[in-house]
Amino acid sequence: MLGRYFTPDVMNDNYRLSKLDTYYVPVEGPLAEVKAYIESLPLDEDPEVFGLHPNANIVYEDKTVASFTDTILTMQPRVASAGGGRTPDEIAQDLCRDIAGKLPPALDVEAAHPSTFGVADNGQPLSLGVFVGQEIDRFNKLLKVMKGTLDQLDKAIQGTVVMSMELENMASRFLDNKVPAPWEAVGYPSLKPLSSWVPDLIARVQFLTKWLLEGAPTSFWVPAFFFPQGFMTAALQGYARKT
Repeated sequence: MLGRYFTPDVMNDNYRLSKLDTYYVPVEGPLAEVKAYIESLPLDEDPEVFGLHPNANIVYEDKTVASFTDTILTMQPRVASAGGGRTPDEIAQDLCRDIAGKLPPALDVEAAHPSTFGVADNGQPLSLGVFVGQEIDRFNKLLKVMKGTLDQLDKAIQGTVVMSMELENMASRFLDNKVPAPWEAVGYPSLKPLSSWVPDLIARVQFLTKWLLEGAPTSFWVPAFFFPQGFMTAALQGYARKT
């Protein structure tokens, strides 16, 4: 990038500093004209000036808005209203118990349909069976973390266990309608707020539960998986071995 500026070519009139027509070396002339050219440059540089794709602007603006929203949320009062409303602790605890009551049980591979983890004629495990087994392990890990942290947060708000910094941050994210960090660490990529993330998780687990108990479905909900690319690879492997 520096090579575009530190080069003998900058001594040539109208040498372009980027692919954009706006940025070029001004024609040799009075200092006032050079200053006027500099003043005419846009205040917000295009990403292409720095060798970046135009989509860099979208990412930057998304992050700026997200940071701005987070700042507003952190400035919200965390005390009960004078009218006798619920305290933040009560809101977080109610939400904690509500989510805990909705969580499905862990997927039990021992109850699997015979065809779910079937094998081919040559005794080789079916690719889709290996894939769904890996997905089940990931969802069971997520459900275990969720149930453990929800139980700990409920007890911490009651005062029966110590309120750690992690649990305090979890309660704060509940109030901001965000997925807690411990869940994100073992969960799948998602941009959903907590209020829609939980129903989405339940639907994903239900889909996998049906696959586990009834065998592979005739159609697949690809976005339900932790690793959709793994499903595509398994499907290709299954087809390739057959043909």
